[in-house]
Amino acid sequence: MIGRKHELARMQSDFYRDCYYKMLRSILVSAFVVLLLILAILYYILFTVPPVYYGTATSGQIIPMVPMQ
Repeated sequence: MIGRKHELARMQSDFYRDCYYKMLRSILVSAFVVLLLILAILYYILFTVPPVYYGTATSGQIIPMVPMQ
């Protein structure tokens, strides 16, 4: 009878240990993905070329736009 309880307790302990390691692995993968996404956003913000705006006349001539400050 006592052997059966010990076996049951060991199986329960193994189950919780295995679930802990699975959850830990998934959290580490999620943290890695979040870090990659943050780096991608920073790269996009820092290294994108700003758009160049220009105006055209009715004759098709390109007129550079001067910022108003």
